Amino acid sequence: MNILFLVAKLDGASTRQRVLQYRSHLEAAGLTCEVVPAPTNILAKQALWRRLPSFHTLFIQRRLFQPWEVWIMRRRIRRLVFDFDDAVMFKDRDTRQTSNLTRRVKFRALARRADLVIAGNRYLHTQALPYSSRVEILPTTVDMDRYQPKTAYDTEHVTIGWIGSHSTLKYLLDIQEVLEQLAQRFPHVQLKIVADRFLIGRRLPVIDKHWDFASEIADLHSFDIGLMPLRDDPWSRGKCGFKLIQCMAVGVPAVCSPVGMNREIVSDGVNGLWAGDTEGWFRALAALIENPGRRSELGAAGRKTVQDRYSLQEHAPRLIQWLTEHPR
Repeated sequence: MNILFLVAKLDGASTRQRVLQYRSHLEAAGLTCEVVPAPTNILAKQALWRRLPSFHTLFIQRRLFQPWEVWIMRRRIRRLVFDFDDAVMFKDRDTRQTSNLTRRVKFRALARRADLVIAGNRYLHTQALPYSSRVEILPTTVDMDRYQPKTAYDTEHVTIGWIGSHSTLKYLLDIQEVLEQLAQRFPHVQLKIVADRFLIGRRLPVIDKHWDFASEIADLHSFDIGLMPLRDDPWSRGKCGFKLIQCMAVGVPAVCSPVGMNREIVSDGVNGLWAGDTEGWFRALAALIENPGRRSELGAAGRKTVQDRYSLQEHAPRLIQWLTEHPR
């Protein structure tokens, strides 16, 4: 069976975690995989459409299309799969609007035409259910052979770490004042940002590190505490907790906003900590800064959570099973 994966960007995080890292597992199961970026102009789209009959399955990852484009692709392919790990039916930049007509129309058309819809979490699952009778949940996973546990510790500093991109930096900015207050109380605390954009600290020492795949694990190992702040809005509820999963996978304890999937990944006080407001953020981070033993305890529990529930090794067989089933 041959599968064409249509992705937003070849170097995007969603592409890496939800397509590329599964490729060797799929090919070992006898599937032939080709991954291409979604075309953006009509000539490139027409060229893609002409190729579709030579594939068994078209796997669309996250991208939305006009209903008439979905209709064309559906007619030219034997099986259509739609995978999404963000609330693509909503607008990111105006979360006060719970829906956007154009996005909703595109999302509905693709979900209805797909033989299989794969959602990154329960919240996204509920968004697709009205339009499809076959919706499965596949959390964003990590390869536990790559995400080895942290073993070295800096005894002079406590590094609070955040990893992400400019699109989610706004969430870190929301708690910057708390971090500044912590730096005033704990002079040995520093913030490390692994991203493509950064913030400027006033009292808070900030280490800027441009994200790079080759050094990603080493950067995670340099964290003593991981962060995943979120806002409670329709877009943010669709987030799949990847920052949490990354930190927990290497044994770094994480503090998060109890929003959306964050509540599923982290059990407060068991494998991480919740922070629901400014006071909660200060209290949770201060407790971990002051207690290395607690950091170690939560870090170990967090890694076990990822091994049991969010590992590539655990979920690859499920994806293979879904893709090799007969279309409805």
